[in-house]
Amino acid sequence: MTKPVFLSRTCAAMAALLAIFCGALEARAEKIRVGVLQTAGSGPMYIAREKGYFAKEGLEAEIIAFDNSQTLAVSIASGDLDFGATSLAIGFYNLAARNMLRIIAAQGRDAPGFPNNGYVVSNAAWDKGLRAFKDMRGRSVGLPTPGSGPHYAFALLLEKYKIPSSEVDMQWLKSSANLTAALASNRIDSGVTPSINALSLVRNNQAKLIGWVGDETPWQLGAAYTSTNHADRKGELVEKFLRGYKAGIRDYHDAFVGEGKRKDGAMANEMLAIMSKALDQPAELLRESITYADREARLDGKDILRQIAWHKAQGLMDGNVDAEALMDKKYVRFLPE
Repeated sequence: MTKPVFLSRTCAAMAALLAIFCGALEARAEKIRVGVLQTAGSGPMYIAREKGYFAKEGLEAEIIAFDNSQTLAVSIASGDLDFGATSLAIGFYNLAARNMLRIIAAQGRDAPGFPNNGYVVSNAAWDKGLRAFKDMRGRSVGLPTPGSGPHYAFALLLEKYKIPSSEVDMQWLKSSANLTAALASNRIDSGVTPSINALSLVRNNQAKLIGWVGDETPWQLGAAYTSTNHADRKGELVEKFLRGYKAGIRDYHDAFVGEGKRKDGAMANEMLAIMSKALDQPAELLRESITYADREARLDGKDILRQIAWHKAQGLMDGNVDAEALMDKKYVRFLPE
């Protein structure tokens, strides 16, 4: 039976109005610029975008990849970016000392069982007996820059094994790429490098892995943060961003963490496919380099205090950081004591 003409026209009109309405909603989506590093720890941000969690909050997220956390932090402080989620280092803390940045949630942590950052030894050093952390005395270690995350992690390792820093030759190589090349060519004895680089070196028989930072000295590696201006004056925008980001964190956590341990869940392959495309890395390599992330993006506040104290003791910090202000309690949720 043929539908009445007026009914067909009504349906068509309703469809047209719906399309106009949806288009208007899309047009009103607020654009945000988010900075990340190209590591597995950035997975939750890409998941939040690809799964539509930011869009659900009325946000159109442009994710911009950086090769170092310092430039990223400066970009947020200057207003070029709205948000960032990356490792914490001295550049971040010096801007925080000027009250320019605020932590709003946690990112990844170096945690036991999660191969996030690795201690790698060159083949030549391995052949000469550097096969354990106790053998570090008198050896060279490659690190990106003073006050970087790897520098802090390595300082915790020296403290754990009671090795004076004066007995280790720290060499500043500026980037993970330079560090990887130096290890592969036997120009340094050891280095601290992200798991993607560490695993690549080992697979290509260019170096040896002697351990993971998370197994030796767990710490709050990264955080999500924004400018002080956004935190104080754009609270609604920050909350929208956090809802989208935390939805991505939950998917990431459920895909890769089981009862606090590294374990693939039902969504693992789907999440790996999203990350592989975004990071331009093989899914199987990413599977082996998953960073731990708390399901609710809760922050280890005690370690943030420890990081601030360490940077200050090293003479790296310009001024004092107001830790109470930095960890913005309007947004941050903390791990239980």
